[in-house]
Amino acid sequence: MSNLVPVSWRNSIDDLRRSVLDAFDRWLPQRFRREASPDDAFWPGTLLMTGGPAVDVTEDDHSVIVTAEMPGLDKKDFTLEVEGDRLVIRGEKKAAREEKNRSYYYSECAYGSFARSIPLPCEVDVEKAGATYKHGVLRVKLPKTEAAKARRITVKVN
Repeated sequence: MSNLVPVSWRNSIDDLRRSVLDAFDRWLPQRFRREASPDDAFWPGTLLMTGGPAVDVTEDDHSVIVTAEMPGLDKKDFTLEVEGDRLVIRGEKKAAREEKNRSYYYSECAYGSFARSIPLPCEVDVEKAGATYKHGVLRVKLPKTEAAKARRITVKVN
């Protein structure tokens, strides 16, 4: 799918994203920088790096399956909608951290919203769609409409 964006734009967008993340790294306290805690759920690096959750889109003869990585979120923190020929995932990440020690008390919270629009490769039946969310992974199954299902043609050899 990333091939749909012209290479010159993609490079510019990647450069802009890197510049923004570098700016965050320069101004954030050391423990919240990307290199300090790349897998920490407190820092929503994946959401900032990709403009939303990382997704995989697969398709078989009967359905389109979208898998999204959304660690640290609760089911009530995001919504799913099909808008035209796109699946839209919207949500908000809320995280808080508190440390107490004899000599200090530290408390910080972070909030951020995201939206990811995923183009669907064909027409889907939204009424029969289903989604599951387990261990930070969202799986959305969107059945294809009858018109969108592949039809096999039998070839006769003479």
